[in-house]
Amino acid sequence: MLIPPGISMAEPAHHHLLRRPASSVMIDTSSTSPLWYVVHTKPQQELLASSMLEDRCHLSVFLPEVKQKYRGKMRMRPFFPGYLFVEADLDVVEYTAINSTPGVIRLVAFEQRPLPLRPGIVERIRQEVERINDEGGLPPEHYQEGESVRLKEGPLGGLQAVFIKHLRPKDRVLVLLKFLGQENEVELDLSEIERASTVRRRRRTRGRGRKINYKDASEG
Repeated sequence: MLIPPGISMAEPAHHHLLRRPASSVMIDTSSTSPLWYVVHTKPQQELLASSMLEDRCHLSVFLPEVKQKYRGKMRMRPFFPGYLFVEADLDVVEYTAINSTPGVIRLVAFEQRPLPLRPGIVERIRQEVERINDEGGLPPEHYQEGESVRLKEGPLGGLQAVFIKHLRPKDRVLVLLKFLGQENEVELDLSEIERASTVRRRRRTRGRGRKINYKDASEG
């Protein structure tokens, strides 16, 4: 799986596979045949952009989607949130027409010039998406290597650790835990960790609109 490294996005864990020098995924060519480009879309408007590019610009569009469980239900979600791929001959279709399509921010470009992907990149992404879906999709939560996580419960509940990787089966993870001055790799259930940045919001009422005064409660 490869995508131009100049893209600015919040990367899920699988995106570490995409980081490559621009020259390894992009080409500069004068060919007039259709080539694949990366399109940056507005947040949560990937489907709108995809359908508009097909209907208005009559282009071939590839929106990679993977299965992932959300709130107990299996759903399809973009593999690269905020991005899709479009096959176009920019000598026939003006790139400004693509950029003005509803749901689209712009074609990903370098030095103000849209640059196509190297041959085979999109097909490799198709194969990877197909493999992930055949194996049941992405885990309910997907962490990045090096991300700070916190143990949710048990005797070590509340301790922070560093996420290392997802394991098989997909509900198991490996983290680096520092405890009593020593660092150890620990295998856990996915449900036993959460992002360290997660902030639990206090309840503001006791029910029926009665406010909780935490200061008084702590003194009592």
